[in-house]
Amino acid sequence: MRFPKKIAVFGAGMAAFMVAGVAFAAWTSNGTGTGSAQAKTAVSLTTSAVSASGATLYPGADGKATIKVNNNNDYPIRITDVTYGTAAATTASGGIGTCATGTDGGLVFTNQSGLTLDVAAHGNANFDVNGIHMNGTSLNGCQGATFTIPVTLTGASNVTP
Repeated sequence: MRFPKKIAVFGAGMAAFMVAGVAFAAWTSNGTGTGSAQAKTAVSLTTSAVSASGATLYPGADGKATIKVNNNNDYPIRITDVTYGTAAATTASGGIGTCATGTDGGLVFTNQSGLTLDVAAHGNANFDVNGIHMNGTSLNGCQGATFTIPVTLTGASNVTP
């Protein structure tokens, strides 16, 4: 008679375990639905005044524009294109005589594309960008002048997927 009592105890334990399993299963659930996230809006890059890397322009010479780029975004940016404004919109200062604009300086611009100029998130960086030429029409008064050239920058986020 002892044997059947052990089986009865074992059977009662198994029954309790199965009831607990069924109770647990009755309280779990799954589901589907939606969530939401919102993307930030990009902040435009800005440039700020910075001294030119050196005096490289003279009639017939090519030079570079020194550009300081400020990135106030939460992600790094890669600039791929620099578009220069016009010689008439370029201002000049510090020449030895009459030289008010880039037209007086005989400046000719060639826009630059295919660049890889990287600026860190919330950072800034200086770049010397090709595309400035002083032709033979530069006025004598433009010697020693510093030209402030309007630029438009094109780029995109530079994050690793």
